[in-house]
Amino acid sequence: MRWTDLLTLVALSEPDERVNEHGFPNEQTETAKTVFANKLSVGYSEFYKAAQAGYTAELKFDVYTQEYEGQEIAEYEGKRYRVLRTYVSKNGEFTELTLVDLPQAQAAPEGGGDDG
Repeated sequence: MRWTDLLTLVALSEPDERVNEHGFPNEQTETAKTVFANKLSVGYSEFYKAAQAGYTAELKFDVYTQEYEGQEIAEYEGKRYRVLRTYVSKNGEFTELTLVDLPQAQAAPEGGGDDG
C-alpha cells in the first residue's frame, strides 16, 4: 500500500441558531480534517451498482478507521465528493470510502438573489 494521497474529510454540523435575525437560514458549519489515504480503483461491479442508483462512482480510498468519523464529504485535489458507501475491513484497521461527484458543493452562486 502506498499511503501517499491526501484526502480531506469534511464534517457538517448544524448551527446553534437555525435562522438569523432576519429570518434567513444559517449555513451549516464545516470542520475539515486532512488524512493520508490509499487511492484504489473503482471496480466494474461497483461502478454499475452506483449507476443503477443514479450516481457515478468516481473514486475509492482506504483510510485508517480511527481517522474516519462518519464525514459525508471528502475533498481530493480541489474537488468535492460525497461519501456514497463505506466498508470496514475485516480486521477493522481500514475503512474503504466510495466517493461520488458533489456538483452542488463545487461553486456556490454569488449574490444568491433574483435580479428581476
